[in-house]
Amino acid sequence: MKIKTPFSNETSLQRALDDIERQLRGFSPTVLVVAFNTQFDGEALVTELETRFGCSTIGGSSCKGALVINGDKTQSQAAISLFAIHDPEGHYGVGYSTLVEGQIQLCATSALDMALYASGRGFESPNLIWCILPPGHEEQILEGFQSVVGNNVPIIGGSSADNDVSGQWQQISTLTSANDQIVVLALYPSSGIGFSFSSGYKPTGKVVTATASQGRLLTQLDDEPAAACYNRLTNGSISDFIESGNVLSITTLHPLGRIIDSQAEIKEFVLSHPDSVADGQALTLFSEIKEGEQLHIMEGSKHSLIQRASRVINNAIDLIPNNRKAAGVLLIYCAGCMLTIEDDLHKMLESLQQSLPNLPIMGIYTFGEQGCFLDGKSRHGNLMISAVAFSQ
Repeated sequence: MKIKTPFSNETSLQRALDDIERQLRGFSPTVLVVAFNTQFDGEALVTELETRFGCSTIGGSSCKGALVINGDKTQSQAAISLFAIHDPEGHYGVGYSTLVEGQIQLCATSALDMALYASGRGFESPNLIWCILPPGHEEQILEGFQSVVGNNVPIIGGSSADNDVSGQWQQISTLTSANDQIVVLALYPSSGIGFSFSSGYKPTGKVVTATASQGRLLTQLDDEPAAACYNRLTNGSISDFIESGNVLSITTLHPLGRIIDSQAEIKEFVLSHPDSVADGQALTLFSEIKEGEQLHIMEGSKHSLIQRASRVINNAIDLIPNNRKAAGVLLIYCAGCMLTIEDDLHKMLESLQQSLPNLPIMGIYTFGEQGCFLDGKSRHGNLMISAVAFSQ
């Protein structure tokens, strides 16, 4: 297996792909995972990729830019980038399905069934499912995937992002482009993989119960209006918006965490990111919380957000079977976390270059993250980071 991570910051699609084509000269991709800004039209992009590279397995998403390391060239917020896998002995398939309200799980199973069939290995479980999802129904989509392959196949990926949270995100596959479709890749690589999923936050010791909640609307914490309780436990972090308003940027370092129940000695948390204050001092979130769940007030720092990419990638590499060397790493990094450290992204790049010299890496900034925990089950969370390390 060989991997390359070409990228471009050209604003014209043709010039950007000319640039990328030069970087891929002599390289024949088996699979292309694509990250691109919303300045590019997804339909035109996927048509050009098929024409230029003749690749039959393409999955991609708009995002808030991408972190890329390609040899000695790096970029913290590339306008367009490719994670190009050359693995003719592996088996890969892509599937897609447009979301239909009331039939979310059925749409997910349809997309995955298509990907498994396209891989030519649909009679056995894939090593990994890589997903590209429109924000809003991620938990139900994962349940749909798991109804097909069970709970122990790792599902990793991210929710599409745009430049201003206005819903202009796009998802592309080999055949399609839309803003409301599930895209899923079934991966059977010829060599081993390692993967890791982490929050990078620590609990403060403050624990509350969701006493009234419906999906992504958290109404009460410990029988108190959710926003008021949250504000008190985070030392007045949202005092200026206690009745209403967008709190996305000021809650990034104080998410709500749920402990993953597993036999592992390490405590793992899946996070929920408060987005806004709604009527009645309720909190809206980017992931679902069930009534009765215990929630930990978590805390993070800019330093921890800068350092955790290197830690998670190294964890994934350490889990590659037989101690094989990594050929490349595909990373998902929360866009909210990226915006918090935007002025220091160069430090994250420098850390990766120092610890992993010359390793091809592409990191996509997303509006939601999916990954596999130590208990073997994959879940949807916010403010998370996941890494898949492919071996040589």
